[in-house]
Amino acid sequence: MIPSRVIDPAARLQLESAVIEAERATSGEIVVNVVRACDEYGSAGWRLGVLLAALAFLGLAELHARRPLPGLEGHLISVLFLAEVLALALGHALARLDGVRRLFVSHALLEHRVAERARRAFAERGLARTAGRSGILLFVALFERRAVVLADEGIHRVLGPDESWDDVVASIVAGLRDGRAVDGLLAAVRRCGEILARRLPAAAREVNELPDPVVLED
Repeated sequence: MIPSRVIDPAARLQLESAVIEAERATSGEIVVNVVRACDEYGSAGWRLGVLLAALAFLGLAELHARRPLPGLEGHLISVLFLAEVLALALGHALARLDGVRRLFVSHALLEHRVAERARRAFAERGLARTAGRSGILLFVALFERRAVVLADEGIHRVLGPDESWDDVVASIVAGLRDGRAVDGLLAAVRRCGEILARRLPAAAREVNELPDPVVLED
């Protein structure tokens, strides 16, 4: 999935308006960052290729053992080698499809890459530089189908012990799973606004410190 296709210009305006509306009632600063993927996950192609190569080798060897293939006497090793090469190439080709590649990447690696990229985005988007340390990042990785909410220390200080961003993340992930990414993000932005308005109400003269438009990385 490509962010600029999932979130078209009209949807970007919707999300920007939701961010502006949410920030009217709080001194918090909300940034939405959507990326296509947090890594290339090149190992997936090798894993699939090796699996297909092993299956090709076992299949041809078993077939030849049961019924020797005519014309292969003296050439079996060459045929097996060619089958291995083709299987590896096919594995890499199939792994270019998101759905296939995702099957050959561990959940632990997906979680690690998303968390790592979200932390980098937090710094790159200037969320740690607000006056009240009140920036909050809604980070979404489409390939991984995961979301991370990172809030600066000024927000953590005022949150109650039983408050978390779990329902915000759940809204985004549910939207990704159901093919309603924009709806999930809109619900997440509004929920963030509710929490921030309660804990960090807007000052008399509020200054918008961070840009409101959604950041899309294809």
